[in-house]
Amino acid sequence: MLVVAIAFLAGILIGLTGTGAGAVLTPLLLLVTPFSAATVIGTDLLSGAITKLAGVWEHRRQGQVNWKLAAWLLGGSLPGTLVGILVLHVFEARMSADRLDHLLRILLGLTLFGVSLFLPVLRRRKLRLTAPSAGGSADELSDRLKMTAMGAVVGFLVAMTSVGSGSLMMIALLVVVPLPLASLVGTDILFGLVTTALAGSLHFAMGHVDPKLLLLLIAGEVPGVALGSRLTRRVPERYFTWLFSALNFILGARLLIG
Repeated sequence: MLVVAIAFLAGILIGLTGTGAGAVLTPLLLLVTPFSAATVIGTDLLSGAITKLAGVWEHRRQGQVNWKLAAWLLGGSLPGTLVGILVLHVFEARMSADRLDHLLRILLGLTLFGVSLFLPVLRRRKLRLTAPSAGGSADELSDRLKMTAMGAVVGFLVAMTSVGSGSLMMIALLVVVPLPLASLVGTDILFGLVTTALAGSLHFAMGHVDPKLLLLLIAGEVPGVALGSRLTRRVPERYFTWLFSALNFILGARLLIG
């Protein structure tokens, strides 16, 4: 029941902010379950893809998904995810299970630290990019390259740690894209759906998914994300920024300390 409760809270966060699966659920599972880091990451990714499907459905119904922006992001994240899985496969072939587990925990902890340090910029976000033009201008090409590069970096980190499809991508989108928060959350969840589905499927092929844990996560996350998606427009972003920053800092520190 503890796993289901944690998954439910993470689902609410996913639907509300686009963040929660990797940045909150993964480190908590590592702390309260006996599974290896690779198994937790792989199972969390696969359950996250199923959960985000429900989130995309809710946000699409409310007109809160920018399909063009999502396509640019996915143009980078898909190859980035494949590279991340390839690197993980190489590590797995050359390292013992204990060393790989230790490495993944450190990488996850450092990623959470990075998230905690950058989240406060959301309080001071500026709308720096102009709306994309329809004529394929140099500015639009530059914006597209930025989105693709962001997607590639996040896709790589998602494959390695399960963190990034929500937390890191939302930070980047809030800083550089002039769209309402609800629209960014909906687009980020669509991005996360495709990215985590690819990464989770590849982890499944590598034997990094536990069926029982997967069912428990889905049982908690799906109703949570449905609730969170309906609250997006009602909760000001300033209320969750510092909470996420503190939580990620604490969880990252806990994983690094061991």
